[in-house]
Amino acid sequence: MPASIPRPVAIAAVLSVALLSAVGLADSSGLILGNATTSVPRGLYRKADPADATHVTFCLGTRHATGAWYGHFCSPDDPDGVRILKRIGERRDGHVIVEGDGPRPLDSHVLGPVRPEEIRGWWRPVVQVGGTADGG
Repeated sequence: MPASIPRPVAIAAVLSVALLSAVGLADSSGLILGNATTSVPRGLYRKADPADATHVTFCLGTRHATGAWYGHFCSPDDPDGVRILKRIGERRDGHVIVEGDGPRPLDSHVLGPVRPEEIRGWWRPVVQVGGTADGG
């Protein structure tokens, strides 16, 4: 006869599946963004109003085509590529100055200000796990 699963374990399993399903649904609908990189804190970010956002996702522009990293991220040549997630440092004349938290970040020091047409999403952290690559 098979052993029965204790009720608290069964409830925890059902709640875990429900939570993971909800996060998966939110992610597929563009409401939640997961970050596993070290350039900003790892965790989950929720879609935000641009005025309330602390982070932004963006694609590279044609002005970045000569960069060695151009082929690794979304761009006019690869609009479905990986988007870059960075912390908003400053907003200036419709442009966004982005900052990375790790060593040698691919941020506005390298790329220049992010232009409005390069922005793909505005975000706020929901859950952040650990620090960044530089210990932050």
